[in-house]
Amino acid sequence: MQNITGSMTLNGITDPELVKILEIKIKHEKFFSFSPQAMQPQSTGGQNPEQFYNNVQFGWNNRTGLEAVNEVVSFLVRKEEKKVATG
Repeated sequence: MQNITGSMTLNGITDPELVKILEIKIKHEKFFSFSPQAMQPQSTGGQNPEQFYNNVQFGWNNRTGLEAVNEVVSFLVRKEEKKVATG
């Protein structure tokens, strides 16, 4: 099997989601790269503006790193499913 490598960019990441991504990065430090310098803070505007981040980039250099990315994506999908289910 070839070594699995890659990268991913996500937009619309909230502060709590960013905390989870950082926790996963710490847990998988050698295999999962995440560079906060590339992030672009955004705001929804309006009376109750919410902060979020675009251009959240991370990469992986082997299967363990890919598993870390899967952990991030699974977390985001579960969170969105809960949001949709509670309406």
